[in-house]
Amino acid sequence: MRAPALLAATALLVAPPTGDAGPLLMPRAPAADTTVIVLLGTGMPRPDPDASGPATAIVVGSRVFLFDAGPGVERRLSAAKLPINGVTALFLTHLHSDHTLGLPDLIFTSWVMGRRTPMAIFGPHATRAMTDHILAAWQEDIAIRTEGLEHGIRDGWRRPDHPVQPGNGRAARGRLG
Repeated sequence: MRAPALLAATALLVAPPTGDAGPLLMPRAPAADTTVIVLLGTGMPRPDPDASGPATAIVVGSRVFLFDAGPGVERRLSAAKLPINGVTALFLTHLHSDHTLGLPDLIFTSWVMGRRTPMAIFGPHATRAMTDHILAAWQEDIAIRTEGLEHGIRDGWRRPDHPVQPGNGRAARGRLG
């Protein structure tokens, strides 16, 4: 008798969701105190069609905190049924290309998908310089989307940078370098 009950309980734990229940790890309406870690990408610099670039989402209630923005991050957010119109905050662990190649996609796709507020980005010393160069490279796109026929959300593409000093884990005050 115990074996069939154990088998049935195991089947409930590993069975794929049915209908419109959403993914197993993400409840439809998470409780305010629910915390879920979602590995969006665990790839490395070597291109692998089966692994997206480094990105981890920590979902606390309805807030999504993203750590790193590897290639394909917006598509992985979408696949995980997480917001594509902006995460609560982005934390860059370091500025290697495999951890930041998805940053322009995260900034601009979330804006085009309706993000209305600047994206909070926390990162090491040169984060501001990196994002300034990204924004400069896409300046024509920003102009077309805000002043052209689209009349997009004017400030959604902006980002307040929050530098983190090595070793203390707290946001630095003042200028980013």
